[in-house]
Amino acid sequence: MKKKRYKIKRMKIIHRYVLREIIPPFVFGFFFFNLILLVSILFQLTELVFLQKAPLIQVGKLILFSVPSFLDIVLPVALLFAVLLSFGRLSADGEITALRSAGINLFLLEKPLLVFTVGLTIISLYFSAQLTPWCNQNYQKTYQEILLQRPTLQVKERTIIDIGGRKFYAYQVDEKTQKIQDIAIYEFLPQENHLFPQITLAQEGKISNNVLTLKKVNIYRFGRNYQLTQQGKFTRQKIYLVDQITSGRQKEKKSTEMNLWEIRAKMKDNTLSPEKVRDFALDFHTRLAIPLAAFFLGIVAVPLGIKVERGDKSVSLGITLVLVIIYYILLLTGIFLGRSGFLPSILAIWIPNFFIISLAIWLHLKLIKQ
Repeated sequence: MKKKRYKIKRMKIIHRYVLREIIPPFVFGFFFFNLILLVSILFQLTELVFLQKAPLIQVGKLILFSVPSFLDIVLPVALLFAVLLSFGRLSADGEITALRSAGINLFLLEKPLLVFTVGLTIISLYFSAQLTPWCNQNYQKTYQEILLQRPTLQVKERTIIDIGGRKFYAYQVDEKTQKIQDIAIYEFLPQENHLFPQITLAQEGKISNNVLTLKKVNIYRFGRNYQLTQQGKFTRQKIYLVDQITSGRQKEKKSTEMNLWEIRAKMKDNTLSPEKVRDFALDFHTRLAIPLAAFFLGIVAVPLGIKVERGDKSVSLGITLVLVIIYYILLLTGIFLGRSGFLPSILAIWIPNFFIISLAIWLHLKLIKQ
């Protein structure tokens, strides 16, 4: 009885020791990979603050809403990095060999890791299924509110943009005065089947109260014989931007803004085309496969870290990046095969996880035989 209690106490100590080895590098990897992904978003949002003078509070909301969108990706990657680093160090210091010599097999060492990994997988699934779509929806809502306050944010110099079905081009935009110089607008009129769009040219314009007022306007229309049929000159023309901006709120949600249950309902919608249903099915299985990759990557990292026998951050980071690149190449390949109809959606998306599972089994068997 005492011997059994001693073994249980000894295993608890070992399990706590393994967790203490894993958690610090996991926290480091979590913040490191989050920072890398966040930098690109910060560069985009910095322009809103310093160049477009958008409200700082609303830009802060955009940052908060954008973070969960890649947490379900960061968690598996951070876990892989942490397990590679910790088990690599334990192996390099001979502690794995000592523990196995004491009769503690590999599966007992992995037990605390399995519990930790299952917890992270559940968190990742919640983000992917529910929280991330909610954040994406609020991100779009907040961004639209910024556009309503400063409509010139959607107008870019020397860039063709879409405003209410019109193609809009401006040579120069003054953000302070909201004046626009040398404007060209291309639009197909709904009442007739025109081969060419109507072209509107204006020397200047200004946005005020969500209305674009054009001055010194020339309008050109072309007929079926490719010749100019109508031409008009106006001193002033108004285009209302509010309808275009607010209409985005009334549109159907994008798949990135739908939770897992809404996507599941779309997969069963008989009114949608087979291609659209296939896209929803691919999104549905991707939302499940990537979070569950945390569990599989955590398992494959144990024998891989022991095999490498290096507790160096650069080596662990390098192996992590290689595995992540392989995973996403397989994932993109699966998405392509799924959209093309070569493979069922569930099989196409789960190809990377099947690869990781197979690699984990092979590495474990190879390590056990040693």
